[in-house]
Amino acid sequence: MPSESSTITPPGSSIKFSQRTKPEFEQEESPEEIWRRFETRPNQMFPDDPNDERHHIAMASKGQSKFYDPCKLTSQMSLRCLERSRFNTKKAKEDCKDYFDAYKECKAEWFESLRRKRSGI
Repeated sequence: MPSESSTITPPGSSIKFSQRTKPEFEQEESPEEIWRRFETRPNQMFPDDPNDERHHIAMASKGQSKFYDPCKLTSQMSLRCLERSRFNTKKAKEDCKDYFDAYKECKAEWFESLRRKRSGI
């Protein structure tokens, strides 16, 4: 889905501003799409798919000073767990260990995917 642009004219003004939608690789997915993709990979602990080509496209097209996290959903899940434990480190170590491990696994898979892509495999 290519990015579309439309114009907006503020009330009482003759100046037109263009409004752009995000490119396809930056579009947010619905929770149903995320869980459907998660269910197709039963051995994986995290709902993100770091091997998805859209992550490589987003990484290549971002600015040098921009941060891009292909494991964003898994990261958000671990942060929510920390918030639920009220950032109590002892409780978080016990309650959120699975979330932290899932994030580490997702990042490791992403870096392995980047390494393979850069070496041409």
